[in-house]
Amino acid sequence: MTTPLSYDAIILGAGAAGLFCAAQAGQRGLKVLLIDHAEKVAEKIRISGGGRCNFTNRELDVRQPHKHFVGRNPQFCRSALSRFTPADFIALMDRHGIAHHEKHKGQLFADRSAEDIIAMLLAECALGGV
Repeated sequence: MTTPLSYDAIILGAGAAGLFCAAQAGQRGLKVLLIDHAEKVAEKIRISGGGRCNFTNRELDVRQPHKHFVGRNPQFCRSALSRFTPADFIALMDRHGIAHHEKHKGQLFADRSAEDIIAMLLAECALGGV
């Protein structure tokens, strides 16, 4: 008889948010299962920003992130974005050696390819044992 697998968290969707969430949970010691319907993870990342992935916006007002959030509960993002700011994501990109540039209105894009960001997110997941 086999023993059923057990996870602390099961994340549905291996897009940008799912990969990042899985990586963070795994790095905090949780046993994480990440599930996606697509053959390859991060399909939307590959096409975002014309293939260079618009990954954050430097002009986000972290004191009032709800101004930039569209949804039923604009207050939702207040705590999340106060704990992990655009500067934190930029620092993560820098740690992985991913060059980036600003276009206009604070929009940041990878210099080379969205594949660099996907590789970074997968490496962060691996670091957490996801």
